[in-house]
Amino acid sequence: MTPKRHDPPHKPFRERLQEGDTYGLLLILIIATYFLLAFVGKSHWGKVVLAIAFAGVLLLTLHTSHVRGRWMRVTMVLAAITISTNVVQAIVDNEGVTGLNYLWIGFLIASPIVILSRILRHPSVDLETILGAICAYLLIGIAFGALFGMLQTVGSENFFAQPGPYERIDFLYFSFIVLTTTGFGDLTPYTSVGKVIVTLEALIGQVFLVTIVASLVASFGFRRAAPIGNATADDDDAEPPAT
Repeated sequence: MTPKRHDPPHKPFRERLQEGDTYGLLLILIIATYFLLAFVGKSHWGKVVLAIAFAGVLLLTLHTSHVRGRWMRVTMVLAAITISTNVVQAIVDNEGVTGLNYLWIGFLIASPIVILSRILRHPSVDLETILGAICAYLLIGIAFGALFGMLQTVGSENFFAQPGPYERIDFLYFSFIVLTTTGFGDLTPYTSVGKVIVTLEALIGQVFLVTIVASLVASFGFRRAAPIGNATADDDDAEPPAT
C-alpha cells in the first residue's frame, strides 16, 4: 500500500518539549557537546563541564525518545553521582575515581539505539524523524571516539600506529573519519582490538546511511501504513490498560 502524505498539526515548542520528539534541540546540544569535547582541556573543571554536558545529552535523549520511569531515574542518579564526583575531584585537585566517567561510554553507545527505537515507531516521517536519525549518527561517532580514548588510557599499547601524544580531538576526528569512510590515512589503529572496532564502526556508518537514513528521506512527509511497534517507548510507571 502506498503511504499517504501526512501534514502533522503544528504544536508550540513548549508543548512539544514536554511531550518529547524535540530532536532539533537534542541535535544542538550534541553539536555543542562535540565542540566542548574538542576544545575543553583535560583540567578537573573541564571534566566537570563535560560531565554536565553529557548528562544533558543523555537525559534529553531519553526524554525526547519517550523513555520514562526506571531508566530515566537510573540515568539521573548516575549523572548526579558522576557530576558530584568530578566536582569533588576538581575542588581537592585529585584524580580519585575515574571509572565513573567510563559509564558514559556505555550510555553513549545505548543512546543511538534508544533514538532509533523511537523514530522507527513514528507514525509519520517528518522533520523530527530526520533530525533524530542525524542525532543517532552523531552520537555513534562520539561514542566510538570516547571508546578509542578509553582504549588508549587502559591499554598497554598506543591505540594509534602514529607516535603521540594524542588529544581528545584526535580520537573524535579519527572516529568520524572512520564513520564516514573518508579515510585520510593520517591516523591508523595499531592494536588488533582497535582494528576490529574500527572496522565495526565503518560498517555501522555505511549501513546506517544506505538503509536507515535513505529509507527515512524517501518516506519523508508520508504516514506509515503500519508503524513499527508502539508509538512510545516502554514506561515503567505506566498504568496497565483497563479490561
